[in-house]
Amino acid sequence: MDAPLRVALDITPLAGEPTGIARAVSGVLHSLCTRDDLKVSGWMLTGRNRAIPFDIPDQVSIHHCPIPPRALHPSWARLPLPRGHLIHGPADVVHGMNYVVPPTGIPTVLTVQDASIFTNPEWYDSNVRGFARLVRKAIERGCWIHVSTHSVAEALTAYCHIPQERLAVIGYGIPEIKPGDKANGERIAGSPRYILALGSVNQRKGIPELVEAFEMISNPPRDLRLVIAGLPGLDEDRLKTTIANMSDPSCVTRISRLDDSQRSDLLQGASILAYPSFDEGFGFPPLEAMSLGTPVVASTGGSIPEVVGDAALLASPGNIQELATALAKALEDPLRSDLINRGYKKITDYSWELTAIALSELYHRAATAK
Repeated sequence: MDAPLRVALDITPLAGEPTGIARAVSGVLHSLCTRDDLKVSGWMLTGRNRAIPFDIPDQVSIHHCPIPPRALHPSWARLPLPRGHLIHGPADVVHGMNYVVPPTGIPTVLTVQDASIFTNPEWYDSNVRGFARLVRKAIERGCWIHVSTHSVAEALTAYCHIPQERLAVIGYGIPEIKPGDKANGERIAGSPRYILALGSVNQRKGIPELVEAFEMISNPPRDLRLVIAGLPGLDEDRLKTTIANMSDPSCVTRISRLDDSQRSDLLQGASILAYPSFDEGFGFPPLEAMSLGTPVVASTGGSIPEVVGDAALLASPGNIQELATALAKALEDPLRSDLINRGYKKITDYSWELTAIALSELYHRAATAK
């Protein structure tokens, strides 16, 4: 039997906030570790003392790089220094999962989570905008590119020349989410009926537009509330202004931080999960909501239609009237029950095992390519 292929996976996002990218990295890491043909290690662009709020499989060794990203990234955008072996340790293939992979003498795979750093750079600060140059440099060096949807592949190839044989579309599974306590979700929300939005308040998330749409819902239940749960982002000031301008700002609950248990409780108790993003590379919250029997109203932005299929009610990004109409419809049966049933069916399309199989095939192709 051949020796397992050594794969060094970037797990740096696991030391930060529990974002969608961190959940993707966690899911990939755990699924790869179930395969006998791979020996997985992790590398981190962070110090040894950073807490990691995610479980790391026992067999995964971690290579810590003492050089901070703010020093490495500008260097890699200009020159292939410092070389990757100092960053990732012994490996046959190196996989960067967050737009960055070090220059190295061995094959590399780079995950581009979404293409909005190219299509809408104004949504981001200068550090994130700099990832676009790092992606292009990695492609120039012959990196293999992984994206999670065909929508991202199409958008990315409009800005970057990627040889077709080096571009792989490999979807994700669904992060494990335990059934929540519906009553506690209602307690956190302050009402037994609430629309929930999860995620950081960044410009592409469409959260202020959701607030406007919420106020336009026709004949809403008197006890209906809107819960916005996620870290403050670049759109926080606009969100605060939009809430302040409502006829009744008290109907909005703003929560900046949630633990996993509170997140599950809110998802379990929600009348609707609203996901009005202008662009998403994949999007876990709708699938997590579906797995708990919560109906989803989302936008047609980016990869969302590809991911949710017919299991969510969709509105055009930024179209407040469309979103308000969709929210009103999804609150009522029989459509509400139909969306729940479609959601249960849709989530069977996603499997971390299939993700690991496809990534393993990609790694082996990269390792043996001439």
